[in-house]
Amino acid sequence: MELNVSINLFFINFGVHLFLTANFSDIARQPIAGYFNWIEDTIASKYLMCPKSCKQTITKGQSFAGRNVVNCCVKYARPYWIIEKLLGILHLKSTKENNFVIVSNSTNGTLFYKILYQQGHLEVVPSSLCNIKGIVDINFSKNQVENITHIECLHMLDTLNLSFNRIAVLGNTTFNRLEYLRVLDLSYNKIQYIEPNTFNYRPGSLMKISLHHNFLKCIDLTNLFLDYSFDFIQLSNNCISEFTNELNFKFNLSKSGGNINLNSNQISEIPNFSKLGFTRENIFSAFFKFPINLDDNHLNCDCKLEPFIVHFKLGSKNFEVKRNLACEHPPFLRGRRIFNISADLFICNISMKDKCPFNCSCFKQPSRSRVVINCSMRGKYKLPTVLPEQDGLDINLSHNSITVFANRTYLYRTSSIDLSYNRIKRVDPLIYGILKISNINLKHNAISQINKNVQLFKNKRTVQFGNITITCSCEMKWIQIWLENQNRRRRGNNFITCRFPDKDVEAISVSKFCAEEKPKSTVQYALFIFMIIVFISLFLYLTWKYEIYLLSRNFKSRYFGRFNNKTSQQPNKFGVYLSFNTENNNIMKWVTTVVVYNLERNGFKVCLPPRDFIPGGVQVEQIFTEVANSNSYLVILSDDYLKSQFNVIEWNQIWAHFKSNSPRRIVVVNYDILDSSHIKDRRLKAFVRVGQTFDFCNFDNKLLEDLEIRLRTMNQ
Repeated sequence: MELNVSINLFFINFGVHLFLTANFSDIARQPIAGYFNWIEDTIASKYLMCPKSCKQTITKGQSFAGRNVVNCCVKYARPYWIIEKLLGILHLKSTKENNFVIVSNSTNGTLFYKILYQQGHLEVVPSSLCNIKGIVDINFSKNQVENITHIECLHMLDTLNLSFNRIAVLGNTTFNRLEYLRVLDLSYNKIQYIEPNTFNYRPGSLMKISLHHNFLKCIDLTNLFLDYSFDFIQLSNNCISEFTNELNFKFNLSKSGGNINLNSNQISEIPNFSKLGFTRENIFSAFFKFPINLDDNHLNCDCKLEPFIVHFKLGSKNFEVKRNLACEHPPFLRGRRIFNISADLFICNISMKDKCPFNCSCFKQPSRSRVVINCSMRGKYKLPTVLPEQDGLDINLSHNSITVFANRTYLYRTSSIDLSYNRIKRVDPLIYGILKISNINLKHNAISQINKNVQLFKNKRTVQFGNITITCSCEMKWIQIWLENQNRRRRGNNFITCRFPDKDVEAISVSKFCAEEKPKSTVQYALFIFMIIVFISLFLYLTWKYEIYLLSRNFKSRYFGRFNNKTSQQPNKFGVYLSFNTENNNIMKWVTTVVVYNLERNGFKVCLPPRDFIPGGVQVEQIFTEVANSNSYLVILSDDYLKSQFNVIEWNQIWAHFKSNSPRRIVVVNYDILDSSHIKDRRLKAFVRVGQTFDFCNFDNKLLEDLEIRLRTMNQ
């Protein structure tokens, strides 16, 4: 089909060409009331005008969760020809020869044009449009276009509306020459496939993409998580159930963000972002910078969804998206909003095919980092031979008829096992040496002997024997020390009676019963006292130097600090630096949802590394910089705190700045309530020994208040 242009348009085109050539460079110099010329590195168009209110309502430097000037402008910026009403309308009219003629009642000297032809029989974009300069808007909605062609010449095109047509496929070269294209409406078509990186081209200006009411079943993530800031990608009312990364694209979300609408699709599960090219930092950043609407999908609220609930909640608060996401499966959660469901209910059932024992119930529970095996009251006579091939097994075999607690390979993947109310007489001694098992319940059994390997269960690890009587000798003095250690953790778990040939004695008093009566000579006493003095001296020198340092520093700060703190303390970027094991999901949830929220609500400037570090940056350099830029440090001490080399570097830097700058302070929260004997790092051990820590349990429920008081005192 040919486009016949009337002769009067020739002069208009000539004038437009001259104007575009001569005057575009001066647009930024022509002020428009209430707007400023918006120039952004990732946006090709230099002629977008953004309301000045975007600068006035956004706090300077506030980029957390995408609330900044860029994200305001991608939503409200418009080309200056729209604001100045310089847009003329040109209509297409079909002729008897099935050609199209441009019809215009009056151009009024307009230099920018909108081509309008709706509810017609247009099958292709007319190639002769290339002969007309100044086309910035095309509306060919409600036609019969099947392929998008002949548009690469429309270099000034800002808006393209091809909704209600018959387009089925989009190629990644379709729009890549349209650097000024800002608005693309392809809704109500028949699109079934979009090639990767179709919208991710640069230079470009694409910020508003409408693809709702099509036939998409799969979407590539390169067409969702774009490498630049945009307003929205509208994909509602499709059939999307799968996400891909066909090009194995490595995402960098440090300077991008935008709204993604996926409501009313067929999404049942959150995709495995790690397999789709996302790092842990990318995932965390994505939920803050790309608010995703998943309403009206058939969500399966199982264990695969649980790790993302915290991110969903944080993202929903920062972007004010709808919070009515509801579950479709499993049946007992159907219709319930995911934000109101306890994390413990997000589970995945495990079948016999995956080695769940016959007549038992098994499920994975990420919120507690465990896999539950419930075989209670199932008539078992021996331990199962195999269990699911996963870590963190929590096994319940109580109320059965098991007689031997035998060693099994799955016990090396077990964290807790309940064998109470059985008939167990013997325990394999090797079981006590399995370090991953933190709790064994053997109450109400027939145990009459305890192997000395049980001493390996100490500190946080517990064995519950209940009320039993065992055969003892004076060589078993170790049982008293072991019981004292166990009772410090959980009183009432073990009431053990030692049966001697002539008397029954409480095991906790074995040493007293077996005390030697032989008198010691004066020389022996003197030698003993001398050795004790030497030992104590060496002990103080080798193990208490950090304790002495902390106590002396605390004394100086309390009685002399007021004379020099004001002169030595310099203002820093952050008031508090948070140091913890980011791989520990329980701590991560508590810190991000409770600690940071309370501290920032009370006026503290908090450095949260997963949030405030630049994704893709050199982590060690950022640790050095931000630790130095913080007034005080809040350390969340757990048994896995120093297992990461980054945590080791971070702690060493914190200690170095703490020692070199007397006004700085370290506040330690003993999250796992560790004994000092269970802490390898001597500096952290010293904090616990001198009582300069806060226990996470904090029975008076004033942990957050105490932390605020301590930190505020340090920052004054």
